[in-house]
Amino acid sequence: MNIPTPRSAFAADENRRALVGETMDALEGLDELPLEEQTRRLTRAQAILAGVLSNDPDVTRPGLPGVEG
Repeated sequence: MNIPTPRSAFAADENRRALVGETMDALEGLDELPLEEQTRRLTRAQAILAGVLSNDPDVTRPGLPGVEG
């Protein structure tokens, strides 16, 4: 049984706005990271933002952008 959370109750466009905000927040301090980590995070952010811009239904909230797992 899935119990809805306030975040899951958002309209799709609100979810996408929140996802963009989280994605951009995950890039804070990027210049202090090793080059490989910068590249990984930027690649992930680009994929998320491209999906949002193209209204891709497969773009979901991955948890913390830039964190694999």
